Amino acid sequence: MTNEDLNTTINNIKEAWKYPELYNNVSSSERWLSGAAGTYLIYKGISGLFSHPILGLTGAAIGASLLYRGVTGYCPMRDIAEQKKESIAPDEIVVTETYITDDLA
Repeated sequence: MTNEDLNTTINNIKEAWKYPELYNNVSSSERWLSGAAGTYLIYKGISGLFSHPILGLTGAAIGASLLYRGVTGYCPMRDIAEQKKESIAPDEIVVTETYITDDLA
């Protein structure tokens, strides 16, 4: 990922926070599942923070990103994947046809 892609994604996140209706790239069922999974992971991460600090912080961070995805309806990783898909052009195929006629009539 280049620095330009990262800056574009950060700008898209800022714009998605201001105008959430313009940047919905997650369906409503994915939003509900992401919100529920994010809430659960935040709860498990915070409750296990003192017994396993690294796992607790990791779980809470992943849960926060899932909760953000569920609340806003915008997924930055999906945005990056769509940008990369648009930048890849299919190979060009050149089709040529030659007609030779031997018409003596």
